[in-house]
Parts: sequence; structure tokens; C-alpha cells
Amino acid sequence: MKGELEKRQSEVIAAMRFPLMVLLLFAHVLPMVSVPIEMNLSEMNIYHFISEGISHNLSRIRNPLFFFFSGFFFFRKLEEWNAGFYRSQLQKRIRSLLLPYLLWNILMIAAIYIKNYAVTSFLSMEPGEELLSLRATPWYILFWHTPANYPMWFLRDLLCMSVLAPLFYLFFRFLKGYGVLILVILYLSAWETDVAGLSMSAIMFFGAGAYMGIYKKNILEFCSRFRYTAAIATLLFLCCATMCNGRELHVYIVRMYVLFGIVTAFNLMDWLINRETWKKLFCNLSATVFFIYAAHEIYIINWTKGFFSRTSLAGSGGGLLLSYMLIPFITLGICLGLYYILNKMAPKALA
Repeated sequence: MKGELEKRQSEVIAAMRFPLMVLLLFAHVLPMVSVPIEMNLSEMNIYHFISEGISHNLSRIRNPLFFFFSGFFFFRKLEEWNAGFYRSQLQKRIRSLLLPYLLWNILMIAAIYIKNYAVTSFLSMEPGEELLSLRATPWYILFWHTPANYPMWFLRDLLCMSVLAPLFYLFFRFLKGYGVLILVILYLSAWETDVAGLSMSAIMFFGAGAYMGIYKKNILEFCSRFRYTAAIATLLFLCCATMCNGRELHVYIVRMYVLFGIVTAFNLMDWLINRETWKKLFCNLSATVFFIYAAHEIYIINWTKGFFSRTSLAGSGGGLLLSYMLIPFITLGICLGLYYILNKMAPKALA
């Protein structure tokens, strides 16, 4: 029975990865600055309500869930804490986190140089602002504070959490569930360390996952207890967060949504993969998630956004909404196409 629960839990986590990556693409369609929602039914306000609701609110569960998965799997097989366990986990993360982190930042920098030198050579134009900015930025900022391939900040924070794993172990060994409560209070207070690599989101959710892994808790069993309560709270806080978008109160309400939204996401996927078709689809696509995450910011999504901004769709709220819905899926299609081409041509390099 326990083995079946563990297998089901692994299937749900694997299946969740791809839909969360689609949410990430939606999040990256809009600028980081939120737009306040007005109380009217104008075409433009409907566009803002839907796009802001998805990108700056609904999608906010994506990074916390990935941090949670990472904390959980770091400690899942822990039997006894010792230097050997810690060393073996760090060695795995050098290959799975540090090397990809360096590689994809280097690829981003190389892409900027190649694009700009191609423009200057073939079109006789001046180097673009992004190249001038790159040249003026110190290397430690490009590779740590504000990564050149910006989504890599997640791997940076995850590297820090992995290095700090002994502190998480000691924290939960002595405080147990009270430790999770302390992290929740800090998270809901919107307190931040302001240190690159130590975001409160990483500390909170890597920590929560670590607690579940250390004490061998079954995530699905825990989430199913609050199925209906969490679903109602998720919907209410999501609506409230969207209506408070761009306002001071938003940061607190959206964090309440995230806590309940994570529970609901587990319950929803647990229900969805009862159908074999969905389980196969999402689990098979799970292998593509990291490539999409790392590659989509290397011009793919920005060129797609640039294309739509030059069409007549950019002139109306309805057109903007249609563009908003199309851009993530076009970006996704391009990334999947590149992934499968590379997987055929150079599977080892891709891995």
C-alpha cells in the first residue's frame, strides 16, 4: 500500500512539471510590473484582468512548487544525516544545477554577441543596447546577482538551498512542524533577505519540501485532507489578488493564494491523471521542461512578442488578448521542436 502511494506521488509530481512550465511561459509574456485592474468592462480592462490574472497571479505557484519538489527530493532518501549523504547530494547538484547554470548563461551571452555582430556586419547597423549593456555589466552580476539568462535565478537560489541543506535538517530536526509554521509566518509577512540566492520563496518552499522529505510525509495524503477547503480558498484569494493587482496589499494576498494553490494543484493533478491519456502526455513531456525553461528566453519568446507587437492585433484589447494567448504556445512549439531535433541529433549533449 505504501509503495503504491509513493509511486502515485512520483507520478503526480512528474505530471505537474509540464503544466507549470506552460504557466512560466505565460508569466514571461508580460513585463514584471503589474497593472492595476479597474472596475469596468472595457475591452482593454478585460484584457488586463485576464492577462494579469494569469501571469502575475495564477502562475505564481510555479516557482514555489519547483522549490518544493527540490527540497522534497533532496531529503526523500535520507536515512541518516552524515557527511557522505550531504556530499553525494551536492555532487549530483553540481551536474544537474551548477553546470547547466553556467552553460545557459554562457549561451545567452554568446547569443547576444552573435546577434549583434551579425547585425553590424550584414546590415551595417550600430550594436544594440543589449550588447552595450552587457559590456558595461560586471561578470559577477551576469553570473550571479542578475543572471544573463534571467530565469536562471531559480537555479542560483536552488544551489544556495542545496549548500544550506544541513541548516534545514537541523532546523526541522529540533523544531519539526513548528519550523514550517515559522517559515509560513515569515513568508506571509513578505519579508525578504535582499541577498541574491536567498529569496524567501526559496527558503519557504525548499524548506517545506525538506520537512516532508525528512519525515517521510506523503504529500498527496496531506493535501487530500484539505481538498475542498483549499480549492475554495484558492479561488477566493486568486480573485482578490487579481483585483488588488499593482496595489500595496497585493503582495500579502497573493502569498495566501500560493499556499492554498499548491495544495489545490496537487489535488487537481492527482484527479486529472486518473485518465491514462493525461498521465502519459504530461509524464512524457516532463523530460522537455528544463530545456524549455532554459532556452525560451534566448530570443525565442521576445522575438515572438516582437512579431505580434507589429501586427494590427496590438491596437485593441481583443487583439492583445488573442496575442497573449498565442505567444506562449508558439514559444512552446518552437522550444519543443528544437528539443526533439537536438534529441535526434545530439542526445548526449542535450542531456
